[in-house]
Amino acid sequence: SSISSGYYSLNCTPKCRSVRHAEEVIAALTSGSEGSLQGFLSVHCHNAATLRDEFGRTALHLVASLGKCDLLQWLLDSKHADMLAKDKESGWTALHRSAFYGQIHCLMGLIKRGGALSIQDKEGLSALDLTMKDRPAHVVFRNTDPTEVYTWGSNTNFSLGHGNQESRHHPEIVDLFSRSRIYVKQVVLCKFHSVFLSQKGQVYTCGHGQGGRLGHGDEQTYLVPRMVEGLLSHHCSQIAAARDHTVVLTEEGYVYTFGLNTHNQLGLAPPPVTSKSLKGRSVIGVAAGRFHTVLWTRDAVYTVGLNGGQLGYLLEPNGEKCVTVPRQVSALHHKDVTIAMAAASNGATVCVNEKGDVYLLTDYQCKKLASKQLNLKKVLVSGGSLDHRIDPQLLHDGGGEKLVILALDEAGRVFCWRSMGTSVRQCRWAYGRQVFISDIALSKNSMMFVTQDGEGFSGQWLDGMEVSGHSDGGGVYERIRLEKLPYVHRAVSITMDSKGRNFGVLQADPKTSLYEVPTASACTFSQHFQHLLAEADEMDSIHDVTLQAGDRTFAAHKYILSMRSDFFRKVLHPEGCKEGVEDGEVKKGEDAVGCDLLVLEKVSPEMLEQALHFIYTDSCEMLIHGTRPIVPRSNQSSDPEPQQQLIHSLQALGLEKCSALDVYRSLPAKTLEDADKPKAKSTKSGKKGKSGNVGEPGQNPVKMLQGVAKKLGLGSLSARLDGVKFENGKISVVQKKTGNKLRFNQKKCSYLCDVTLRSEDGREFPCHKCVLCARLEYFNSMLGSPWIEATSCTALDMPTTSEVLQAILEYIYTDESPTVRESVNVEFVCNVLVVADQLLITRLKEICEVAITENLTLKNAAELLEFATVFNADQLKLSCLQFMVLNMTALLESRALEILSDGVLLDLTAAYRRMIPAMQRRLITPYADAPDLSAYEDREWDSAVDCKSGSEADRSSPLCVQSSDSLLKKAKMRAKRKPRRRSDSSGGYNLSDVIHSSPTDAIQMKASSVESLPELITSDSEGSYMGSPRDLQSPVFHDRPDTQVKPQHPAVGSPPSTSTFASIVEEERQQEAALIRSREKPLALIQIEERAIQDLLLHYKAINNPEELILVERSPQGPVAIPTWNKR
Repeated sequence: SSISSGYYSLNCTPKCRSVRHAEEVIAALTSGSEGSLQGFLSVHCHNAATLRDEFGRTALHLVASLGKCDLLQWLLDSKHADMLAKDKESGWTALHRSAFYGQIHCLMGLIKRGGALSIQDKEGLSALDLTMKDRPAHVVFRNTDPTEVYTWGSNTNFSLGHGNQESRHHPEIVDLFSRSRIYVKQVVLCKFHSVFLSQKGQVYTCGHGQGGRLGHGDEQTYLVPRMVEGLLSHHCSQIAAARDHTVVLTEEGYVYTFGLNTHNQLGLAPPPVTSKSLKGRSVIGVAAGRFHTVLWTRDAVYTVGLNGGQLGYLLEPNGEKCVTVPRQVSALHHKDVTIAMAAASNGATVCVNEKGDVYLLTDYQCKKLASKQLNLKKVLVSGGSLDHRIDPQLLHDGGGEKLVILALDEAGRVFCWRSMGTSVRQCRWAYGRQVFISDIALSKNSMMFVTQDGEGFSGQWLDGMEVSGHSDGGGVYERIRLEKLPYVHRAVSITMDSKGRNFGVLQADPKTSLYEVPTASACTFSQHFQHLLAEADEMDSIHDVTLQAGDRTFAAHKYILSMRSDFFRKVLHPEGCKEGVEDGEVKKGEDAVGCDLLVLEKVSPEMLEQALHFIYTDSCEMLIHGTRPIVPRSNQSSDPEPQQQLIHSLQALGLEKCSALDVYRSLPAKTLEDADKPKAKSTKSGKKGKSGNVGEPGQNPVKMLQGVAKKLGLGSLSARLDGVKFENGKISVVQKKTGNKLRFNQKKCSYLCDVTLRSEDGREFPCHKCVLCARLEYFNSMLGSPWIEATSCTALDMPTTSEVLQAILEYIYTDESPTVRESVNVEFVCNVLVVADQLLITRLKEICEVAITENLTLKNAAELLEFATVFNADQLKLSCLQFMVLNMTALLESRALEILSDGVLLDLTAAYRRMIPAMQRRLITPYADAPDLSAYEDREWDSAVDCKSGSEADRSSPLCVQSSDSLLKKAKMRAKRKPRRRSDSSGGYNLSDVIHSSPTDAIQMKASSVESLPELITSDSEGSYMGSPRDLQSPVFHDRPDTQVKPQHPAVGSPPSTSTFASIVEEERQQEAALIRSREKPLALIQIEERAIQDLLLHYKAINNPEELILVERSPQGPVAIPTWNKR
């Protein structure tokens, strides 16, 4: 049986802890709408927002899980629900549940109200950890991925690369690398400088350059990383550095060192010579300490520098303090044993071979620390002591540091060896959950770790001393306390300096797993100009030249002809060559609208049409395999007698200001006789006939077109026709040749510019009308029609900046936009996209979407998603949504989502639940025993209560005041009212009611559903107490019988069908009187009323009152006649 939704007046008190009430609330929340649930929670129980069911769940937990954001805000603001309350099963808060169920909009609502994302559940997981665990399986982080550098720390010596000396408390991206799209694979931080190695093998350094440690050929200080140009010719594979020098290893096995050589740590004996000991051997790794350098090949280890016991061989008997050239450590040379890796600190050296043997070089000895430590991935060493007798002025007796060795294996386990201990021990983590390590860093007093999930942790020896315990296997282990690093979610590598003051982490590019990448649609450049040619007409306002060949004319455009044809460029140039005119090949005149007319005497119309098609589209029928071209007849141009006399120029015949009858009478008699004869259907001027002219045997249209191409200076067409043959009436492409893409240049043929565009900042751009009209419908409608802009001599003002307008014109003329594609200024590209959207330039808009996606970052993702939504950039929106879903943890921690509007947050929630596979299984189905919420009005959600006039007594007062505290009483009355009215928006009548009612009942029901105007006015005030807010009291739960309460305003039946004439006249007189009263109301009285309104608002503290809404307004005066105009 279903749970009753009755009103608990006897059993429920302000101290109610009823589990049954809690279960009913939880069940109701799974099925009802937010509007009806608010009414239910308001009257069902005093503590509906704080009660817990048997699993410890509150109403806020369920609301956050179900995504009912408005109800969640109401519970927090009005019911003061506890957002930090945890359930019994998992120790989850409302933030955990909203993150687990993917309700991002609810999660943001909780965060904005002070919800803490760091609260952990019983398994040590925070809400951020839940989103991290839900990442799709294809999102993995590898060292080979494109990576970004984040650094933080004291930054005393400009070693972080941020361009200033300010310290950073949290990881911050190094802008130089992100802006230049340089991906870094290794970072070494030292006291005075830092070294970065890019994935392309380039070395960058920054910091203090004294002694040449930066490798730039000077001793200057560099605030941001700068490339070491001396190593440009080499592909570097590894870097190492210490306080005063830097070591670089190239892929060819060469080792380069630079910096101070005080202790011969560079391995360069003055003058520099090639080390004989390394001759013929390829170095595979390097390491550096403050006083020495370590190199190793596959079978030997070499050290060089100050010999304080860390180089691996005895003190020189001749008293030599330094080893000047790399020297092999003989104690590490074993037959058939390969060196795997080595590490160096100021006072020690550690080496590991492939057999898993770990050796420590210190105190002039080579100590074997462990055996069979197989599959080691990385080893680090810190501290150690040097023999102070070597340099008493530099070294002090007992001035060394505690020696610590840290090692990482492929399985993610960490081992350590401390000088106080005697064996290598495995590390255990003092943390709430298990973590698997992928990289480690070590300093004097601390450690840092990166997990396989991309998280970062700092570590400390537990309680500052060595604490050992016995594991299940009986071995001894070290306990390390972990603390999570903020803003580290995609880490693949971590590092820090020897003192633990500056830190760096490499994080995978957040776009690495993004596959929803925008694409630009296919090029439509040729189609646009093909359409321009096809639509060109002698009478339009876009063309500026007409070509005539034989009996056909072709409207064309000077700029396009001049850009594509050498012949036309010379003929159309205002001061150009006249050879074509002088030879008789071209005759000049004027066409019907006064534009230039060029008559080509020796070119057939079919060949000219093909040439024009190539000029405009870079293609023609003769270049398409399998087509059947029309072969021109040989007598076509020489025998025009059978054809009608053409009229080429109205001006030439002197027909201005003549009627059509005068023109007809002026024609020759021969023309009039031919006009009366029936003739075949003709084709449009400038268009190809469809009858299919059959040429004489032996004519080759390919050769004819090639001749015309050479004559018109179309070198590209002539060259491409060399690979075309005409066989059996068809075109056969033997060798397909491709020329340059069809492009135009705005700056060429500037003498043919016929329109000027002016930007907002006053810069003018001379342009060509034909190109603008061909490419954009915006300009075609403006300049190709009889608007004032088409004939205006002034510049056309464009509502955009000159930079954006330049990019638009670049695209219009070339169909590409390198400026946009290569730009890293996202704001500029967004401005171009806005203008492209306004001008309906779809392809440019898509190019902008591609460019913006390439510059998508964690900082601008939320803003760009909002931008994409506003300007309907669907591809960009999809990319932003996927980017944000894949990086949800980082965005939540940085609170970047707070700028999103409610609608966009809902879109993000839907995308998150769609893209995260686990969300398909996380559904809360409605409970079968949920209470019936049909008695609660499902009103439109609004936190404020409408203030309407109440009763007739209130209307007599000039001012009315209503408070929102009547919400609870109103909800009670509606909950008690069983027969629902049609004004309820929760569904109207049940189907069963309609089926079981008689036709008479249905008619009566329909009649009673018509409400009168007074009822509509007062319907929202049922059950509310009208009067002064001072008399309003808190709602008290009284004992009431379960009998049905009739509504205060029963439905009124249909009005009478007849009205008397006298009543109508009387009503009009009252309306006219009301109009006169309102019109003749004194201004002084109006001002008094306004002052009274303000005084009342101040008296009841209604202004900026977050607790209740109080409105003061004039009461309505009834219907008023419509004002009429009176003629005077």
